[in-house]
Order: sequence, then structure tokens, then C-alpha cells
Amino acid sequence: MATRNVGLRRSSLALGLLTLVLGSCTSPRLVLPDGAGAPLADYHDLFDAVIGPCRQVRTLELMLAIRGQTGGRSLRGRVRGALARPESLRLEGLAPFGAPGFVLVAGDQPAILLLPREQRVVTDATGQDLLDALTGLPLTPADFQAVITGCLVPDPRPLNARTYRNGWVGVELEGDATLYLQRLGDTPVMVAGRRPGFIIEYDDHARGLPRRVRVQTAVSGAVVTDLTATMSQVSINIELDGQAFVPVVPDGFVPMSVDALRSTDGPLAETRPLDR
Repeated sequence: MATRNVGLRRSSLALGLLTLVLGSCTSPRLVLPDGAGAPLADYHDLFDAVIGPCRQVRTLELMLAIRGQTGGRSLRGRVRGALARPESLRLEGLAPFGAPGFVLVAGDQPAILLLPREQRVVTDATGQDLLDALTGLPLTPADFQAVITGCLVPDPRPLNARTYRNGWVGVELEGDATLYLQRLGDTPVMVAGRRPGFIIEYDDHARGLPRRVRVQTAVSGAVVTDLTATMSQVSINIELDGQAFVPVVPDGFVPMSVDALRSTDGPLAETRPLDR
């Protein structure tokens, strides 16, 4: 009987551990404050303190560790990024060795996406189309910059603000967006944001800017895309070579349509289950 009880206890412990592990694998959808909240009249200084650091970003160079899912596909990858206002963007998908998995360039000229390993190039799409095809996030380069830096929208202009029971302050912006702020100690920071079709969560702040950004999109209440980007090697307002944002198609690259790209898993697709 004692042996049986030990076996039962071990089974229960194993089941509990399995439940804990499986529970930790679940990443629930971010729930924003509900209810009307209480109007807050004197919010401008708080808003300016939070939004100031991201507004001051003219250029940004960084590494992004991306993981998540979109449309039933798991995505994971390391991406080297360079951004410059107002809407210049360069993203390179790094591979363990050899040529990058992709190079996206968008700026003053039409956007392109290079797939060096396949020697293919997509030139029939906007930067927003290409970001959507790669990540499931239909953001323009300017919107991508705003979301990554915490401004939420390219030119955040406040309309009014409300306080909520969890201590957050929601500042409504022009363009049907809301930025949620919270004090961490004596420092106010952005913690979340809402744009039409998007919910964004901000965490791990340094010098007033987030270092981890989670972006979710939903259709009819169901999450379609859920990606987290963790930033490192961040350099702000350094001089960037303008040639980085000039699209150049190497000789021998074969054209590929953005629709054909969408029909593939894409260069960020993961071929093994995520290690959560």
C-alpha cells in the first residue's frame, strides 16, 4: 500500500508539473482596462514625459529577437534593423551562417524584399505589404517605427485622458488610438496601446523606451497574429549610411510576386515547435 501511495504521489506531482509547464506555454491575450474610467484633466505633463523619449528618436539601429505566430504559423528569428524618420526602414533576417534569410528595404523609393538564399526579389509591393507578408503585421514603415519606439502612432496628438482602477492612464490620440501609461516608481512609462486592429504591450523599459514589444492583431475577437520582439544592441540617433535605405537588386535575382511570397511559409517561419 505504501508503495502504491508513493506511486500516486509521484503521478500527482508529475501531473502538476505537466500542468504548470503547459500553463506557462500559454500566452494570454492582453486585456486592456474596461469601463469608462474617470476623466483626467491635468494629464499633459505626464503624457509629454512618457512620449518625449520616442519623439526624440531620429534614427535607430538594433537587433530584434522575434517569436510568435501568425495565421497558424510559428515565427522565430533574429533581425538586424535600421530605422530613420520619417519612414526609412531596413530589416535583415539573420541566419546561423551564410547569406541573410531576407532583406527588406523601404524608404523614399519603392520598397523591395530580397531573398538572397533563393536569389528572388519582390518589387511589386509596398513596405506595408511586405511587413504583412513577413510577419502578419500590416504596418507601414512609419507605423512600424512608431510601434517599436512606443509612440504608437507616427505623430501622437492627445485628445483627452482617463484613469482606471488598475492605476493606468489611458490617453486617447488622434486617429482612434489610445496609449496607456503607468508610473513605475517615480517614472511614468507606456505599458500598452490600442490602434484599430492592433493591441500592443510594452515592457522592459530603458531610457524611457521599451525593450520588449508584443503586438497582437485580431479579427472578430480571434487573435490572428501574436508576435513579441525583444530588442538588444540598441543605438539611438547615430549617423546611418543613407545607402542602407536605397533598394539595390543584385544581378541574377529572379522576380517574385508578393502573392507568391504569401503562399509560402516565409523566411521567418519556424520548422520546429516553439520552446516557450
